[in-house]
Amino acid sequence: MNLALIIKASTIKKYLFKQLAYYADGWFKFQEDDIKNQDSIKCKLEPVNTCKAKVLVVAKKHYQESWQSYASVSKKELQQIIYLQKDNDHKAATIFQDFKNTSIDGFDVKKITFDNEFMQLVGDKRILIPETELFIDNKANPIFMTLETPIGEMFTSYFSQKSSSSYAKGLVNNIDTFKMSSGLPFDTEHQQIKAQNYASFLFNQLIKQNLNVLIKKLAINPKAWFPAKDLHLIYWAPLLTACFFYLAANGYLWAKSYYIQGLLDEQSTEVRELITNKHAQDKQSHFLHALNDEFSKTSVVHEHWSIIYDLVESNMEIERINFAKNLLTVRGQADNASKVLTETSKNEYVASAAFKGNVLKSRGKDTFTLEIMPK
Repeated sequence: MNLALIIKASTIKKYLFKQLAYYADGWFKFQEDDIKNQDSIKCKLEPVNTCKAKVLVVAKKHYQESWQSYASVSKKELQQIIYLQKDNDHKAATIFQDFKNTSIDGFDVKKITFDNEFMQLVGDKRILIPETELFIDNKANPIFMTLETPIGEMFTSYFSQKSSSSYAKGLVNNIDTFKMSSGLPFDTEHQQIKAQNYASFLFNQLIKQNLNVLIKKLAINPKAWFPAKDLHLIYWAPLLTACFFYLAANGYLWAKSYYIQGLLDEQSTEVRELITNKHAQDKQSHFLHALNDEFSKTSVVHEHWSIIYDLVESNMEIERINFAKNLLTVRGQADNASKVLTETSKNEYVASAAFKGNVLKSRGKDTFTLEIMPK
């Protein structure tokens, strides 16, 4: 689940653009371009004097990153340590992220701290997102990029759960120097984001972040947004909502029931007639189904013809057929009289079958007479 799915609704997208801004030695608003792209959203950064946006993407210049390793500690113990540190720090100005480190049987903790001067300017009632955290995608794939930001060129890398970023100034004034300072091979290829594409890159990285990943990268102070005294009013909201829903639902159901009952009273004669006709149709349908089942069980071919059909299928050339005293006598020829007798005996309508007299062999064929007792 990410913001890209949520902002497919144009109203939500407009609200996000209204509440989203970028700060780098000044305020910048995200403005959507008219250029349409199916894979991403094109936008640009417009400088403004003041901004009331609640969500700020903050330039690297206004915060510091630090790492600390905790060996041989469990996840629960680490959370207690981080909780104590959060109590001592400014909650709206600090972000903690922990990463499993199997080599020390513990964790590496990344701490991002926003500058005091910057926090005094923007205040506590904002959601802060470090821009370098948006460079890392959901799968935490390795990255190495050069980016032209509004306040200068920046180098950034992310390998083995460790990120590093620096502006092109001082000792680290070119990409080769940054490679050496980050411990990267000299021939490592890098991705370049131009200034005109930087706003689009930031925005699309933001909306593609999974929400469960993005929330860990935010700096927010809930107490500044929701004063403790005001939170008590929340208790009444579910109760009043439930009461209103109960009254509205029951009132609607009562009115609907009253309306339906009135219609039934007006058309009771027609309703009873329809029900009576329906019952009559159901009885006729049941009778027809039963009758059809009985007909399907009754054979439409006389049993004697079924026996004669089997004789023909056994390659018997029939010369004469006689039926008297419940005994069917058939005379004819076949290549194998015994086979004909065997196949005839298997017929479901035959009680018994036997040769009458001798079987005569003539010109490769058997001439014989069968006496068949039908069931």
